[in-house]
Amino acid sequence: MAERYKVVTNSIRNLIIEHLKDGKSIRTIGKLVKVSHSTVFATIKRYKLCRTVKNALKSVAPLKLTPRYRSITMHKIKKNPRLSAVKLTTELQKRFTIKVNPETVRRVIRSYRYNSRVVRRIFFVNERTSKLRLDFAKSMVDKDKSLWESVIFVDESKFNIFGSDGRITVWRKPNEELNPKNLLPAVKHGG
Repeated sequence: MAERYKVVTNSIRNLIIEHLKDGKSIRTIGKLVKVSHSTVFATIKRYKLCRTVKNALKSVAPLKLTPRYRSITMHKIKKNPRLSAVKLTTELQKRFTIKVNPETVRRVIRSYRYNSRVVRRIFFVNERTSKLRLDFAKSMVDKDKSLWESVIFVDESKFNIFGSDGRITVWRKPNEELNPKNLLPAVKHGG
């Protein structure tokens, strides 16, 4: 079975036009160049209309977000990396009355090499708690092993006072996961 489709390059199109100028028929040109006569016809038609055989450049739709809006979007993301694209879209619509799809906002953010990632959780220890823990550890260093054998650990119930268990994402660049803005302070058992 012969090839059904053949990629027509600019060199093949130029050959078609040369054969056309020599006065050959469409079917003869198709057999010489080894493409279908409909392809030859389409190439000749394009040449007669546009005076060229090259593919026309595709028109590009105008950007929905101008450089100013893109800059404002990135400023908001840098200020609050946990801001979702949907919230950012509604904020842009309210403030500037432009209708934008959340996927457009995501595309803009990704163009600046930011990606949506799950937040790294780091245990929340403020300065006062840190000092108290250090003092406790220092006081317990020299205690006897028998003390720890008499300690009873109690089963505790879990209540979320300090945030939720849900998955929280943040917009960040690669290798910025330990930036304090990109971390979520967490406590054991939900606080």
